[in-house]
Amino acid sequence: MPINITFRTQLLGGVSEFCQQSNLTLISNTLHLVELIVLLARYKEEGVSLCPKVYLTNGMDTLSSMLPEGERIKIGITSQDAKGIKLAIKKCAPLANGGWLIYIQDGVNNIEYGLFKGSGNPISVLVDDVLMGENDGIIVVKVFQVAEDCVEIKANNGLQHYVFLNHRKEESPPPLQFLDKLVSEITSITPEQEREPLISFLTRLLFETLRQSHGCIIAVTNMNKPPKFLSHDGVILEHPIDFVNLITELKKGQISSSCLESKGSLLQGMLNSDGIILFDNKGRLLGYNCFVKVSHKNDINGGARKRAFDALKNKVGSGLCAVFMQSQDGWSEFRSVENGQ
Repeated sequence: MPINITFRTQLLGGVSEFCQQSNLTLISNTLHLVELIVLLARYKEEGVSLCPKVYLTNGMDTLSSMLPEGERIKIGITSQDAKGIKLAIKKCAPLANGGWLIYIQDGVNNIEYGLFKGSGNPISVLVDDVLMGENDGIIVVKVFQVAEDCVEIKANNGLQHYVFLNHRKEESPPPLQFLDKLVSEITSITPEQEREPLISFLTRLLFETLRQSHGCIIAVTNMNKPPKFLSHDGVILEHPIDFVNLITELKKGQISSSCLESKGSLLQGMLNSDGIILFDNKGRLLGYNCFVKVSHKNDINGGARKRAFDALKNKVGSGLCAVFMQSQDGWSEFRSVENGQ
């Protein structure tokens, strides 16, 4: 008789302690969280891949009040089981874009589900910075596909796991784990009063863009001019896009938020182009479509992007202060002067 081998048993055991320690009634039955993880790992509607961020909570009213200028739309009420969770995702996932997030509120005998979002201001505090902190009696569990076959589960009491539904080893780092370090390098010598909103803006913009990207390389220089090894064969902007100045002008009411967002759209387009994106550590976007000479002497596994990243790693400390690479399947690598990683 054939034997079926699945991830199900191991996954049930792997997240059972998380479910117990989260103290959320809805996932006291571990199977409910397992079903949601498997559902989101490769979620599609009408053949289109979707990556909604899902927040399970027992206190949506309180959470909504914590988001200035936020919005909330109730979609429906359903059964407090795996079938109900699947229905909530099916009804909400196609709408969860443009900043909209899915909420599933745990009730006594049922669940309420719908959509919510934070402020539309591009420099507002990140939603997770508000919701994922500890609040008396309010429980929040975020479930989100970080990359295909990799789902992050995170509770506001500090619990966090990355669930891999593929062959990757247990010690594999999570996708986009270096995004915060990259943004930190880009903003490292920006004025303190503008740094926090700039970090929020770039983190939000880069996270959403990199989720949809087919891979990229981003380099950060600490030089006053673009290094010659990148500027020789690339598009160097005559006037760099200075995100610090844009944020200063937005805060003073000298420009509208759409002006900042339009510059962010340019960055999104550049990330979908060939070559290397170049920032400096003053928060300025210097150029794109840059290329670096690659040595073919070293035996590097991977394609052109991997070889270019390897060449740029040797420039860290000599024209660059950091370099970041995201592969086509969503996994990343990083090297900086500070940590040599």
